[in-house]
Amino acid sequence: MSTNPPNEQYDRTVDIVRHAIPRMSELKIPITPVNYAVWFEYLSETNQDLRQAMDDLLSREAPITNEEMKRLYERYLEERNEKLRSAKSALGQVISALMAHVSQADGHYSEFSSELRGVADELSGDVTTDNLNGLIDRAVRATNVALERGAELKQRFSLLAVEMQQVRGQLARSQEEARMDALTGVFNRFAFQEAINDLPQFAKTDAHTPCVLLIDIDYFKSVNDSYGHLAGDHVLQGVAQKLKAAVRGRDIVARYGGEEFAILIRDTPHSGCHAVAENVRVHVSQTFIDMPEELSIAEPICVTVSIGGAWYRDGEGIEPFLDRADRALYRSKQNGRDRVSWDG
Repeated sequence: MSTNPPNEQYDRTVDIVRHAIPRMSELKIPITPVNYAVWFEYLSETNQDLRQAMDDLLSREAPITNEEMKRLYERYLEERNEKLRSAKSALGQVISALMAHVSQADGHYSEFSSELRGVADELSGDVTTDNLNGLIDRAVRATNVALERGAELKQRFSLLAVEMQQVRGQLARSQEEARMDALTGVFNRFAFQEAINDLPQFAKTDAHTPCVLLIDIDYFKSVNDSYGHLAGDHVLQGVAQKLKAAVRGRDIVARYGGEEFAILIRDTPHSGCHAVAENVRVHVSQTFIDMPEELSIAEPICVTVSIGGAWYRDGEGIEPFLDRADRALYRSKQNGRDRVSWDG
């Protein structure tokens, strides 16, 4: 969400509203709630992927079709879960209200302009003192009416701008929740796949080659069989916390499968990647995970992890890259577990 002061947020939102509809009309884009939502997001410059896609469409000679606008909406603004559907509905209501008020504002100010033009026309002819006083009264009344209506509309815009920011925050939270694993609090596989799909791009700009670690909890099935699935859930949570503590801000920790995790390490020398992997392995093996009293498990549970790592190769596909890390993980398991193996 924007960190600009409230007045700046209001001015920015109103500015976007004022320019959106004329620009859409100029490009012959139908003014529907879906199209307006896409255009508002584009002009707000908060969604860079959407902005790039829209710029690509605008750079060509052919007009943007309604179907293309719908695809932009579905790709960049469509809901991913139930919470997001609720946010989408709220956003649609705000947009409809904004469009109605913009139309209403145009009507008010066109009436004001017409009245002033009428006063000016009469001033161009013969005017007596009485007529002049009357014209002045008309102009003052029209100005006051416009100012009163403008103040009313400004208040409505201000409230709608605040509501728009609230909806934007709800959308952002829902999108973030859709990318998190509810049990462990780390990213889910969907979010990891999103991040790793961008790997070829940041591999070109980072000073060091990206690295991926695939991490599997050793003999996790025996934990579930011996203590139950609730105990297994606590083990997953404990391991996830150790993984999160081992990485920096730009690195990604995700739950990759049932008892398997993945770490995507960016812009770190090979020695640093080795250190992260070994740090994870050692700290997990030294951690005793306490169980809740209701599970009646007297002793804390300790587990180990097997790790496979690989570094990205220029021009390599994502699947081959992950496959190399998976083969390294398999070697760790074959060679006794509780160890780190590398490919490349």
